[in-house]
Amino acid sequence: MKQLPAIAQTFILTGFSLSALSLFAVAPAQAAYFSGLGWLSNASSSSASGISADGSVVIGNSGGQAVRWTQKGGMVGLGFLPNNVFSSASSISADGSVIAGTSGNNYQEFNDQAYNGQAFRWTQETGMVGLGFLPDNVFSLANNISADGSVVVGESSNNPPYSWDGNQAFRWTQATGMVGLGFLSSDVKSPSSTVSGVSADGSVVVGNSSNGVTIEAFRWTQNNGMVGLGFLTLDRPFPYSTAVDVSADGSVVVGESNIPHDSTFDTAAFRWTQEDGKVVLPGNYPLEASYVNAVSADGSVIIGSFPYTSYRGGRNVAFRWTNSTGMVSLGFLSPAPAPPFTTFSRSQATLLSADGSIVFGDSDSSLFRWTQSTGMVNLKSVLIASGANLNGWRLSSINAVSADGFTIVGNGINPLGQSEGWVANLSPEPIPEPLTILGSMAAIGFAAGFERKFNKNKSDEKDPDA
Repeated sequence: MKQLPAIAQTFILTGFSLSALSLFAVAPAQAAYFSGLGWLSNASSSSASGISADGSVVIGNSGGQAVRWTQKGGMVGLGFLPNNVFSSASSISADGSVIAGTSGNNYQEFNDQAYNGQAFRWTQETGMVGLGFLPDNVFSLANNISADGSVVVGESSNNPPYSWDGNQAFRWTQATGMVGLGFLSSDVKSPSSTVSGVSADGSVVVGNSSNGVTIEAFRWTQNNGMVGLGFLTLDRPFPYSTAVDVSADGSVVVGESNIPHDSTFDTAAFRWTQEDGKVVLPGNYPLEASYVNAVSADGSVIIGSFPYTSYRGGRNVAFRWTNSTGMVSLGFLSPAPAPPFTTFSRSQATLLSADGSIVFGDSDSSLFRWTQSTGMVNLKSVLIASGANLNGWRLSSINAVSADGFTIVGNGINPLGQSEGWVANLSPEPIPEPLTILGSMAAIGFAAGFERKFNKNKSDEKDPDA
């Protein structure tokens, strides 16, 4: 057999390797995914309340029972605490393995929580386990959880739930059980405290405490206990501040506090750090009023809304704030209103990805998704344009988003007119495929094997007498 020139062999092997590499490495872009969550067999509706950071697990409620949903396993009920008939899931760990919520013995709902209930923590191994109550209390609810699920925070009360008097914020761990975080003012008749957020490792808790006259934002740590964050102004009879969210490491707290505005008092968003204290977020518009909804994991991006006209009855526009840009309007899905504001438009930013690059909210009865490159776009339209089937669906709300901002859950009305939770995924393009690296290795290995066989054949065909 006539041997091929060395350069020809090289081209054959290299060409084969590249062909194999391209075969394995080039994967088609994945279409957007959208699905209703369905409901339990004894129910006819469902709702979604949260999602794991990795986007793999959704929590919600169906037929008065807390549920856990995955794409592979579908919807599974989490059950109830003993002698209870109602449960509600409110928070989920980063990997979806731990869920916190409330289970009750009275089938009533308010803000997706249970009356006469007890906070619970659920895992696949333990099932639903009650966390108990603070001393002399009869009610508790869990409303947040640390990233690894080891810390649960919420409130416990000796009064009927959702009455402000008597509530006390708590922090629960396996080692300590439920521990009350106290109050900023305990020398009053009915002090109270509530929780609004917890750091990723569970070491920092933020919320609000009332002495029956004023409400003040607080930040709690093991070393310092509950520390009040103060007010933006004391120039009013009843100063007010509230903590809304906290960064992953607990160093940045965002919230709202009232400020003087002409002869009335408006609310302004603030950002608090240990170094700077409470700093109002100045708007780019003449009005100083603003309202905050969330902060990014590193505390550098804040979202919310602010009024765009002196008539502030709901005429707000969504904003995104960074230290370098200040408070920037995200606009509206409908045409922007203009003076004298005879038309009504509104928008608010409610959720964001961990890095703050993707923002979600609602505008004029529709849901939106915002990025720096696309601006504000209709979420349903984006999903449809990306290949998802939403025929007959009406999307009502976005309730949670994965850390990367690509998986979203919310509630809506399905094509049959029933209330149903939904999950959607808008993967980036191009999509990194796990097979890309494996395919490359396989191609290289295949080429190496081909080369060994090629060389063996050459050796076998050599003239032994040569």
